[in-house]
Amino acid sequence: MWRLFLARSTVLAALAVHAPGAAQTVALPSPAPSALDRLAQAGPLTPPPAAWDPYAPQAPQVFPAAPSAGTWSPAQAPSAITGQPGYPGYSPASPSIMPTQNPAGAPNSLFPPGYPQQNSTFQQTMRLYQGARGSWAYLFGNGQGTNVGVNELDTSATFAVPFFHNSQVNLNHAPLLVTPGFGLQLWDGPQTTSTMLADLPPNTYDVFVDGAWNPQLTPLFGAELGLRVGIFTNWNVFVFQSWRIMGRAIGTVQLTPTMVGKAGIVYLDRNLVKILPAVGVTWTPDANSRYDIFFPAPKAARRLTEFGRHSVWGFLAGEYGGGAWTFRRSTGQISPFDYNDVRISLGTEFVPQTPTGLSGSFEVGYVFARQLFFVDGPPQYQNLNDTLMLRAGLAY
Repeated sequence: MWRLFLARSTVLAALAVHAPGAAQTVALPSPAPSALDRLAQAGPLTPPPAAWDPYAPQAPQVFPAAPSAGTWSPAQAPSAITGQPGYPGYSPASPSIMPTQNPAGAPNSLFPPGYPQQNSTFQQTMRLYQGARGSWAYLFGNGQGTNVGVNELDTSATFAVPFFHNSQVNLNHAPLLVTPGFGLQLWDGPQTTSTMLADLPPNTYDVFVDGAWNPQLTPLFGAELGLRVGIFTNWNVFVFQSWRIMGRAIGTVQLTPTMVGKAGIVYLDRNLVKILPAVGVTWTPDANSRYDIFFPAPKAARRLTEFGRHSVWGFLAGEYGGGAWTFRRSTGQISPFDYNDVRISLGTEFVPQTPTGLSGSFEVGYVFARQLFFVDGPPQYQNLNDTLMLRAGLAY
């Protein structure tokens, strides 16, 4: 064995003696590339998708954001300058007076860029004073027979207070909106005779405080809650029936990125109609249109043009109008009464493209199904003539 080892050593030594002066190395052949290596050499691998983050805003994870040209602009749905006192905490011209402004070009709601927001009741930097509004409506009538005319004036101011600001059931940080308001109604008719005692006072008043909270409870479910407490009378009478408590409780569900379903109730606390169902959808297919297919306050709005720092919208709307008050009849009897009607209007309004600014509206409407209801008749029911309506409003 040792002889074999010696022979091998002698051969290696001889090779070393006869080799060139430069050292030589032998490179091993590279292994054949695998399919994964060939894919990597063709181009960089796409990073894996981001993991689901249960603590992050989940709307982009549920609904992909729609592309939007330009930078993020405030929600340009019409402002709430034409809200009516009969719907506590709710206006058929939602969102609220002050449009939402999102900084750094990033949306902070469930909706992709460019879409009017459904819960635009707060701003990124919350301010105590949110705005004031006033409106005037005239229902034509000469006071003869049942041709009753009405002047309606109301004004209010809205304040925002943090309310469960960082709660897990308030994802949109919606504040509590507190709105004190005042309204005045001037009545012309109906004509009173010895056989028809359907008298009305020359004027009635509303003094109320309204509270509203519109939280987003989860990425898909939200709520629109409101409560109103006030005195509704002609000041010659102040009794228990002069107090009214109204409210609303509406649940919302995000059906698509541009459609919200709604269902709930509106409590009117009138003598004839106490409660109404509230059901429908709000659809914002793009930044230039909004459709509230919603009872009892449907509305279709479309942006017509822009001038300066304002957008001009046109709209077609409907509403269940009226209210309830107390007064002293010509016989000396104290009586609560209701005035109810249905209104369809066509109008226009301008809204600012900035968080603050002047808003305004003007509309022409047709008013029908008008009725007076006297708790202490006679007559208990009094049907009134159909009429036309003019209404205008300003907000800042």
